[in-house]
Amino acid sequence: MKRSVLIFRPFGYVLVVLGLSACSDDPGLTEYADKLNNQVHSTLNLPAQTIQAPKPQLQYPAKRDLAHNIERTSMGLLDSLQLNHCQLGQLIAENNSSLGRLKNGFSRYHADLTMIQALNECIEHPDSTGVKDKLKEALAHKESQLKNSLANAFARDDGLRKALSVGNNSLPKIHVTEYNYAVNALERFTRILERWSYTKKADDPAELIKMLGRLERSNYLPDLYRTMLDYSYKLEKMTELLPEIPQSVYCQNDQVPDKALELKKAFNAIYIEEMQGDIAEIIEQHQRLLMTLESLEGIAPQPELKTYIAELGTLSKKLTDASVHFVRPWQRFYSACDFTPGLD
Repeated sequence: MKRSVLIFRPFGYVLVVLGLSACSDDPGLTEYADKLNNQVHSTLNLPAQTIQAPKPQLQYPAKRDLAHNIERTSMGLLDSLQLNHCQLGQLIAENNSSLGRLKNGFSRYHADLTMIQALNECIEHPDSTGVKDKLKEALAHKESQLKNSLANAFARDDGLRKALSVGNNSLPKIHVTEYNYAVNALERFTRILERWSYTKKADDPAELIKMLGRLERSNYLPDLYRTMLDYSYKLEKMTELLPEIPQSVYCQNDQVPDKALELKKAFNAIYIEEMQGDIAEIIEQHQRLLMTLESLEGIAPQPELKTYIAELGTLSKKLTDASVHFVRPWQRFYSACDFTPGLD
C-alpha cells in the first residue's frame, strides 16, 4: 500500500511516495480552507466569494433501490416433520419462530447459508431416504435465492451502510484511535464475509455481528469521506477563483510588495502549517481502506453498489489531484519572490 503526500517547495512541488504500514454540515477540518480563501481575497481586495461545499451527490444507494425479492423456500408439513434425525428440522423450527422472522441483513444471510449447509448434510443422512428428492429440490431453490439474500444484506444492514456512507459533517479533528476502531472493524467484517462468500459455509456469526455493531456506533469513516469530498471541492473552487496569483504582487527588481508578504504569511500559517499535514494524513487513512473497499466491491451483487464503492475508492486520488492543482500558482509565486514555505 502506498500514499502520495504533497510537499510544497519554492521551486516546485513533488509527490513523495511513502511506505504505509441529521445534517449540520459542520466544516470541521476544512474550515481552514475557508479561512485561507477569505484571507487571500481580503489581502488582494477581491470581492468575498464563498467556497462552502454543497451536500455531496455521492451517497450510498437507497435501500429500496438495492433490495431484491426473495422467494420463500418451503417444504410440506409432513415432509418437515420427518427431519428430526438431522439439524435441518431444528433450523426450520427456529427460522419459523418469531425471533427467526426478525433476522435481517447479514443475520438473515448467515441463516440462509446455515440452512444450505444443513440441507446438504441432511441429504447425505441415511435416514433421509424418503425425503431426499424433496430435500434436493429445497436445496436447489435455496441456493438460487442466496445471491438475493446477500444483496438484501448489503441493502439493509445499518452497520455496513453507515461505514460506507458519506457523513453529514467533516471530521472535527484527525483521531488515530477512533480511526483504528472503525477501520479494524470493517477489515475484520470483510474478511469474514469473504470467507463465507467463497466457501458458501458460515461459521459462528458472533464476530461479524460484533464488527457491524462497532461500525454502526462510529461516525469516523463517514466523516472521513465527507472531509475528503469537502476538501477536494474547496481546493478546486479556490483554484478556479484564483488560477494565478496576480503579477502585481510578484517580487520584481528585488522589491517585495507588502501584499506579497501578507500572502506568504497567510499561506504559510494556514496551508503549510495546518492544511497540508491534515490532507496528507487523511489520504493515508483512506488508502489503508482501498483493499477492503475493493473486496467489498467484488462481493456486492448489485451493479449500482459496485459503482458506488468504486467511486468511494477514488477519493484519495481526487484529493491529491486537487491539492496539486491548488499549489501550482502558489509555487510560481513563491519562486518569483524566493520565499521559503513555512518560514517567516
